Amino acid sequence: MRKTPRIQDVMINAIKRNDLTILLTLYFFLLPIGKTLWYPLFVMAMIGGALFWNEFRSAEKLSYGTKWMLALGSCVYIPAVLSLTHTVDFERSMVFVGTYPLFFLAGYFLYRRISSGYNFNKPFWMITSIVIIWGALAIWQYLDPNNPFGPGVTHYQGIHTRDNQLVDGNLMLGVILGSLFIFITLYIWTLGKPVTAVLVGLFIFCLVLISGTRSAWVSVLFSMICLPIMLWLRGWRPTRFQTTGLVSVVVILGLGLNQAAKLPGISAKVDQTLSVLTNPTREGLDQALSLRLGIWEDAVAVGASSPVIGTGVNNFRFAQPLLPNPSMVWSNSTNPEKHALQGPSHTHQIFLEAWSGAGAAGVMGLIILFSAVTVTSLKSFKAGNLAAIAALLAFWAGFLPLNTHNNFYGGWLTAWFWIWIGLSAGFVYRNGLPDETRS
Repeated sequence: MRKTPRIQDVMINAIKRNDLTILLTLYFFLLPIGKTLWYPLFVMAMIGGALFWNEFRSAEKLSYGTKWMLALGSCVYIPAVLSLTHTVDFERSMVFVGTYPLFFLAGYFLYRRISSGYNFNKPFWMITSIVIIWGALAIWQYLDPNNPFGPGVTHYQGIHTRDNQLVDGNLMLGVILGSLFIFITLYIWTLGKPVTAVLVGLFIFCLVLISGTRSAWVSVLFSMICLPIMLWLRGWRPTRFQTTGLVSVVVILGLGLNQAAKLPGISAKVDQTLSVLTNPTREGLDQALSLRLGIWEDAVAVGASSPVIGTGVNNFRFAQPLLPNPSMVWSNSTNPEKHALQGPSHTHQIFLEAWSGAGAAGVMGLIILFSAVTVTSLKSFKAGNLAAIAALLAFWAGFLPLNTHNNFYGGWLTAWFWIWIGLSAGFVYRNGLPDETRS
């Protein structure tokens, strides 16, 4: 008589088969809630660690994807380790250095699962559903002054709104959707649903607009510019009819954006951005950039004080007040016993973050990193599948070097970085082969 499997065994096997879906869905679900989002990342890292150890111990040589991820990780990690020798706060820098391998392993987990042929449709539709819910809440906030998230004023982000009644949001909806816009749109297209892809893409595009996060506007614009370039590299040449259609779409989109720029919330951000045209001075530019010009000048000065290895990664807030004439300083230090003063939390620019924290070594590491991702992206653009291209474009949208960014050495953005590196590696090296070798 055949033995009936125990319910516990059935549940455990189901969890094992669907671990990526469960963990990645939890990660996205918890993004606006706070510190609890680290739980699924930690589990990903533990599984990724076991997978990495097995590959390292049993394989004659590491896989292409593993080598690619290790190379990219080294571009950030080695300069960070070097910065420990000249850091203004060893403990803060050591937190980044000590936890960085865990983020790498979380990305490695995604890479191994997807590259092995995991059906990504399940987690994809879960993530898309979460985005739709986020969007509904953001639209509620935009339309209803009595919403539970508070007045958005210029940032309508629903559950992601900072200090709302439900959770302590992080005001990151725009940043998140800046990457997800192109990823979700292209991935739906790969499923043979072009109309759905366009509709969902337009929905996310509108959410990015009302989010008030201008860096996310740049991310979406960059993604839209990359699409025709990608098609051109793949050999597509538009017919006269197609060219007419594309020009019509661009004109209609331009007219729509012109009207959207007059809407509440959006108009304030547009006016702020364009204010430099009526006040073409340093002060006018600083106002248009939300007072970041002084922070960038301070970041250059901080890096110049230790040009080779920087002043320690994740330390700009304490290194900046040590300048002879910093642009701005807050006296409410989070660690008054060690630091009397505290400045801006980060530089808002990825290369300036590397320069101030890890010096020339950090900048060179980023140059090598982005060069390597560029080579992989171009190869995938020419011959890769759309899922790989979608993940790579999502990475570029989130980490475009000339855009503004959150703290590159902070935990949130480090996790976001490895989520997209892991997804990109998974699709590029699916089934163990470089994406460019497959039709």
